[in-house]
Amino acid sequence: MNKINLNLDKSKKHVVACSFGPDSMALLHAAIENGLNVVVAHVNYRKRDAAIFEQHALEKFCKDRGIKIYVLDLLGEKHDGNFQNWAREKRYQFFKNIAEKEGADSVLVAHQQDDVLETYLMQKKRGNLAKNPGIPEKNELFGVQIIRPLLQYSKEELKNFDDENSVPYSIDESNLTNDYTRNKIRHEIVEKLSAKERKNLLKEIETKEKAEVQTKTIWEIGEFCNLTYEQIVRLLDFYMSKTNTHRNISQKLVSEIKKAFRGQKNCSFDITSDVALEKDYDSVYLVNTRRLKNYEFCFEKKLENAIFDIDFEFGAEDRNVPLTSKKLIVKNIPVNTEVIIKNYSADINRLFIDWKMPHYLRKVWPGIYDENGKLLYVPRYRKNFKDKHKSKFVFRTNYFTEF
Repeated sequence: MNKINLNLDKSKKHVVACSFGPDSMALLHAAIENGLNVVVAHVNYRKRDAAIFEQHALEKFCKDRGIKIYVLDLLGEKHDGNFQNWAREKRYQFFKNIAEKEGADSVLVAHQQDDVLETYLMQKKRGNLAKNPGIPEKNELFGVQIIRPLLQYSKEELKNFDDENSVPYSIDESNLTNDYTRNKIRHEIVEKLSAKERKNLLKEIETKEKAEVQTKTIWEIGEFCNLTYEQIVRLLDFYMSKTNTHRNISQKLVSEIKKAFRGQKNCSFDITSDVALEKDYDSVYLVNTRRLKNYEFCFEKKLENAIFDIDFEFGAEDRNVPLTSKKLIVKNIPVNTEVIIKNYSADINRLFIDWKMPHYLRKVWPGIYDENGKLLYVPRYRKNFKDKHKSKFVFRTNYFTEF
């Protein structure tokens, strides 16, 4: 393999993340051959004896070709907890800073096909498949675009590319051990795959990547339960990302959810602190739980905001709301409230049950009160309810299933 075509925009600047390993050196050499406008970013973790040699060798390589290089030297830096997580955050923050300083469009990272297979097998081992099985070609980290243009090439192909083109590189001896789960998967599984097995595994990843799903928040129960594991993962991951929360979604959890939802009883699952799945009667709702909180709005005749559109400008007698009050208040009705309907007293929770109201709405269902706190009006709930009143009272229930 004499050439690697990167198919990247030559009019834009890119940061090349380079460790001086065979993969990243192949990427850097290919970027130069493709005529890309690049600067280099190198992180020296000072974890190995060869670290200084690799830094100096890369600096010389860049100097000989007139390429600017930035080095992050972590000598003496201390970390708490998992080193891999700490190192990842350090380097991507470093890449972002360089990209901003240089006005670069993206950061190029040398992940390759073996990395995709290793990551996918690790995800399967943990019972978790992310939105992108394996490694995505493009994504955003720390506010900067990350591009991985070598995912179609195997580690062996890139090493051969370096050797054929006299590209210098160094082998990280820590990758030769089985000290980490990834290394163990690499040496005991990925490196032993036949060409046919590798092809089949890549096809499996591609199939899961195509597990498209509608990103709607209200589903018929049968429709939701017919979604595949991969589709449910994608659906939940989409809405978790909207709230900046995360949770690994295992096959076991999805099986538990489906089993519960196929049962007769209404139930709910807290996916994260801000995202919940709720089954009520014949529907499944994805609920933005951060919006399920008490509210109170004062108005005279009109009110319009994210939750309500009320217009009593021409009276509201058709809702038994006299406009003689100095002000009206709309707020969620407290539990155990007694409601007078046609001279009969009824418990509000009993009404909610009779109306087959979803449980999340029972926490926020509105009532109109006068300035003395007297409950004047409770709108009726019906699925697909069409309001025939002349006065206008719209409660935007979709507010609580929006993210």
